[in-house]
Amino acid sequence: MPPKVSIVILNWNGLNDTIDCLESLSKIDYENHEIIIVDNNSTGEDVKRLKELFGNYIKKIIVNKENLGFSGGNNVGIKYALKNNTDVVLLLNNDTIVEANFLSKLVKTSITYPDAGVLTPMINYYTDKKTVWFAGGYISRTRVTGIPLGIGKPEHLFSKNKYCTFASGCCMYIKKEVFEKVGFLDENYFLYLEDTDFSWRVLASGFKILYESSSKIYHKVGSTMSKANSMLNVYFNIRNRLFFAKKNLGIQYCFLAIVIVLISLTVGLIFGNKKNDTIRATFFAINDFWQNKMRKGSFDKIISFM
Repeated sequence: MPPKVSIVILNWNGLNDTIDCLESLSKIDYENHEIIIVDNNSTGEDVKRLKELFGNYIKKIIVNKENLGFSGGNNVGIKYALKNNTDVVLLLNNDTIVEANFLSKLVKTSITYPDAGVLTPMINYYTDKKTVWFAGGYISRTRVTGIPLGIGKPEHLFSKNKYCTFASGCCMYIKKEVFEKVGFLDENYFLYLEDTDFSWRVLASGFKILYESSSKIYHKVGSTMSKANSMLNVYFNIRNRLFFAKKNLGIQYCFLAIVIVLISLTVGLIFGNKKNDTIRATFFAINDFWQNKMRKGSFDKIISFM
């Protein structure tokens, strides 16, 4: 019996992207899968429209009463899938388009490599389908984040499967036994670096991460960027890198924290706009980390600047 794969897709005011993603998924050649949509308290009629268009295809739509972030929202879907006896959870960004055979290739390779608890496909740019956005990656202790490999390079250079140390949350194929041993995404991160932290824990628990080169999807990189999202990017990257360093890097933490803060402030002063949005987001990040204001933190304050 081929493994049952639960595809968890998080939606937050991203109806058009989610529709495009579901349309591509409806054409895949792997039958034993189900779709779980988790809506993170969207403000429009996203849920209504998804039910109208894909009611017969979607297994479950879960509507959160508040925005739980990437970590919390996906955890809701993961827990539902595990409770309903899935074998594999596939986390998939809603702003992606998939090839028809992407999942069958991941399943086949996951059986061939039983030591791989997590697999990740080749992820290319949606606007330039032969150019790589992610071909596996590694966790950098000095930069305190997950680093993608192959970004901006032609796909033929990354045509071999390989073990790596970082899988992007954009698309993660995760066997159920990983969650049983590693746990779920750390909800302290809310947004950004939760995939780096999860990859770190996967490796620490004895599982391997495998990049599967023949499985391919496309990512609409930057499709939802805006002033607020830019500030959120600055805020969560700084705050969460500090948190990751403190949580995982032991004696290196103090030195790395100083470096992160100094570089962030310098970049904000040099490249920030006239309204000081970057500096504001940087100070929010440092202050919230110092006061242990994790999870959502200053998310609502930053959104209010839109």
